[in-house]
Amino acid sequence: MRQYKLLLALTLTVITLNPALSALTMTVSSDMVFSGEAATLTCSVSADSGEVLSFRQWKDQSGDVIGKDPGTFTTDGVIYTITDLGLTGNELLNWKLVSASVTSDKQLTCFALISAEAVEVVEDSGRVEVVGLTPVNNVTTSGENSSVSCILTGISGSDVQVEWSQDGSPLSEGSHVESKDFTETDKVAVLTVPDITSDQTYTCTFTGEAGGSVSSTVKIDHVTITAGGASGVDTGTRVTLSCVLEGADSAPIETNWFRSDGSAITGRESGFSPYTSATFKEGLGSQTDSLIIESVNKSENFTCCFVFKEGDCVEGVAELDVIVVEDEEGEGQEGDGQEGGGEGDVGGSGDDLDNDIGDGLGGETGSESSDNIDEDADQGDDDGTDEGDDDDKDLGSSGDNNTDDGADEDDLGNGASNYWRKSVWMWASSFAFILVTSRI
Repeated sequence: MRQYKLLLALTLTVITLNPALSALTMTVSSDMVFSGEAATLTCSVSADSGEVLSFRQWKDQSGDVIGKDPGTFTTDGVIYTITDLGLTGNELLNWKLVSASVTSDKQLTCFALISAEAVEVVEDSGRVEVVGLTPVNNVTTSGENSSVSCILTGISGSDVQVEWSQDGSPLSEGSHVESKDFTETDKVAVLTVPDITSDQTYTCTFTGEAGGSVSSTVKIDHVTITAGGASGVDTGTRVTLSCVLEGADSAPIETNWFRSDGSAITGRESGFSPYTSATFKEGLGSQTDSLIIESVNKSENFTCCFVFKEGDCVEGVAELDVIVVEDEEGEGQEGDGQEGGGEGDVGGSGDDLDNDIGDGLGGETGSESSDNIDEDADQGDDDGTDEGDDDDKDLGSSGDNNTDDGADEDDLGNGASNYWRKSVWMWASSFAFILVTSRI
């Protein structure tokens, strides 16, 4: 009976002490680090009823003891350092554990025994997460809005905050636009800044709810592009267009050229020869890319695009102004022809009438009549020249006389024929003149 009374008394004693012990508070932080960096966890215990710390230790995720006193320890090949921190207020315990060169996620536990009239065990764990943070820079020209971003990977949950700053100070309200897209695996933060006129550097900082933070800088690289066009060139001329890039911190990975309709110009395309004057190198003051057009035929704008590794395309526009030369001689000939046609209507009508009459009289009389003048001239030559020759030949040789007599007979026959043709031609011309006059 006495044993039962003693057990009841002890039970009541514990129940009496528990309200005081229930005021104990243990807090263990977590950390996020890049692979290979050291991770730091802190552990603190607070009480407000005169409790005393009796025992403490750090344990790894396997439950193995790392250490219970300040110092450096090695567990499973990992080096840990334990350091006491100063106590404040009602703190009974405040210390930290540093794990060197973390390459994978891990969980570490803080353990403590707190006693007053009774002993209570308190413990809690902190998590170390190895994360990645990718800055996405941007390249832009004057006056444009530009966006940079930071992508955090490797952290679970969405209890992460992001802050943007410049030169160590938070960005002022209204000077920028912030947005974010957080998923279970990726946390993307975007910063958009208007009217960029010079290089700008910003810092993104991700902070976990349970502690730990990582940061990265991102840059807006302000560049200038000077496009060299061609003005007042004639069609068929060979021209060279150029784009000069200045102020770039990094080299573009390629350059593309586009027509005014947006279609790309390839290096194998006939009539175009895009080329880079020199291999792009980091730190060059200026870098040039050119486009040769073998034979221009119209005015057009061509766009050069410098592509950087972030995917940004910085553009310049080279204007081509072509002078299209009109065929003045052709226009003149065309005009003269029209005027000649107007003046030649009467003559043309006469020719048509002559041809019609010629066709009516004998098919090709009109064309033959044009030859009669030559034949008449030949007749005259025959009548004069041949007779003179015949007289001379008669004096010299009687044998030649026979030949000349035959020639004279032929000439007489030809003369009669020519006389008839000439008469027909004169009659036809007169008739044509009368018809033309009557039309007028």
